[in-house]
Amino acid sequence: MNRLKELRINKSMTQDEIGKALGVGKSTVSKYESGAVTLPQKAIEPLCDIFDVTSDMLLGREDVYFSSHERTQPDYVPIPLLGKVHAGLPMFAEENIEEYIPHSASDVRGAEYFYMEVEGDCMTGDFIPEGARVLVKQQKNARNNDIVVVRIEDEVVLRHIKYVGDHIVLVPSNPAYEPMIVTGGDVEIIGRVCEVRFFV
Repeated sequence: MNRLKELRINKSMTQDEIGKALGVGKSTVSKYESGAVTLPQKAIEPLCDIFDVTSDMLLGREDVYFSSHERTQPDYVPIPLLGKVHAGLPMFAEENIEEYIPHSASDVRGAEYFYMEVEGDCMTGDFIPEGARVLVKQQKNARNNDIVVVRIEDEVVLRHIKYVGDHIVLVPSNPAYEPMIVTGGDVEIIGRVCEVRFFV
């Protein structure tokens, strides 16, 4: 599979913009990205120029994607950074992915991971300030007191999880906020926080 989609997203370009650069329509670009249509040879060179990558990188023959100005290495993989999740859209909808961040492949083997940028100060007691990015391992369950990403209806929150009888209690580490007791409804554990990073 080629890397056109993740390269495009990382450069904050739309399918329309790529289509105009190649002289094709948005629907054709979508087919290139999905693999329904093979990237034609005449499109490879201009795409490599746009993204400042090699043809091997564009065509997925190299294992790693950094940014358009970073060197690639075979022991890194791209992890999607999710922005604010929009109501009505799946977590990993294209509209929610802001960019891809390179991460050591040895640390993320055997599972799916994503980054989320922290909003608010609910978890400052765990040294997770607003603006930090947390690496999340996708999983549907968690142990008592894990820090997790939980979806409640259309809202996504970051909290410690505690199990009290049949209830789930989502506990912030900032004492200025009260725990949330979840008794039912549309609730889903999205994943467990494995790492906190600070990007400048």
